Amino acid sequence: MIGIKRSHELILLLFFIGLIIIMSLLAPSFLTIDNLLSVTQQMSEFGILALGVTVIIITSGIDLSVGSIAGLTTIVIAMSYGWSGSLVAAILLGILAGALCGAFNGVLIAKIGVPPILVTLGTMTFFNGIALVLSKGNAISDLPEEFYFVGQGYLFGNIPVQTVIFLVLAILTSLLLSKTPWGRRVYAVGNNSVAAVFSGVQVDKVLLYVYIFAGIMAAISGWIISSRVSTARADLGAVYVMQSIAATVLGGTNIAGGSGTIFGTVIGVSVFAVLANGLNLIGVSPFAQNLLMGLALIVVLLINNMSIIKRKIAIFIKLNFN
Repeated sequence: MIGIKRSHELILLLFFIGLIIIMSLLAPSFLTIDNLLSVTQQMSEFGILALGVTVIIITSGIDLSVGSIAGLTTIVIAMSYGWSGSLVAAILLGILAGALCGAFNGVLIAKIGVPPILVTLGTMTFFNGIALVLSKGNAISDLPEEFYFVGQGYLFGNIPVQTVIFLVLAILTSLLLSKTPWGRRVYAVGNNSVAAVFSGVQVDKVLLYVYIFAGIMAAISGWIISSRVSTARADLGAVYVMQSIAATVLGGTNIAGGSGTIFGTVIGVSVFAVLANGLNLIGVSPFAQNLLMGLALIVVLLINNMSIIKRKIAIFIKLNFN
C-alpha cells in the first residue's frame, strides 16, 4: 500500500514538473518570481480547504459543506467586529463558528449515523442559509484596514501572508496525521471502521474531531478569502468546494478511505493553481480552462489507476475471447 501511494505521488510530481516546463515554454512570464508567488497566493485559499477535506476523505467520508462554512465564517467575523469593535475577538468567533459547524456535521455523522454525503449536502444549504439570514443577503465591507493583512499583505518583501499560513497549516496537518495517535486512528477508521472498533478505537470520537478540524480549516480559508476581496459574503467559499475535493483525490487520497497524504494534496492543489495561472497567461478563455483542467484531472487519475484498468481489461478479454 505504501509503495502504491508513493508511486501515485511520484507520477503526480512528474506531471506537475512537466506542466511547469510546458507553461514556461508557452508563456515566458510564467517563471518570473512575481508570477510564481502569485501562483502560491492563488492556491492557498482552496489549499487550506483541501487540508480539511483530505483528513475527512481518509476516513472514507466527504464534506460538501466546507464552502458554506467558509462563507458563514466571513459573515460572523464581519458582524462580530461590528458588535464588539475588536478584530481579534471577531476572528476568534469566526473560527469558533467554523468549529461548531464541523461539530454539527460530526455529531450527525458519528453519533447518529447519517451518511456523510447526505449530512453535508443538507448542511451546505443550512449553513449558507444562516449566513444569508444574518447578512440579509448583503455583502459587508465595513472592516478595519488591518483585517486585510492576511489576504493582501506580504512578509519579507514579497512573500504572500496566506502562502505562509497555508504552508504552516500543511506541515502541522501532515505531522498530525503521520506522527500522532489521532492520525493513526484516522487511517484505521478509513481502512476498516469495524476492525478499528475491535482494536479499541473510539470511531465516533475520531470522526467528530475530523469534522471539527475540517470546519476550522474552512473558517481560516474563509477569513483569508474575505481579507483578500475586502468584503464578507455568504457565498465566498462556494467556488472552491469541488476544487478542494478534486485536488485531494488528484493528490492520491483514496476516495474509499484509508490512504492519502498531505504532500499529495499540496501537489494536487499546485497542479490546479499552475494550470489556472498558465492558461490565463496564454489567454485561454475561462470556459476552455474548465475543460482543460477537467481533462488533466482525468488523465492523471487514469495514469494513477493504470494497473487496475489493465487488470480489468485482462479479465474482460479472458471472459469474452477465451
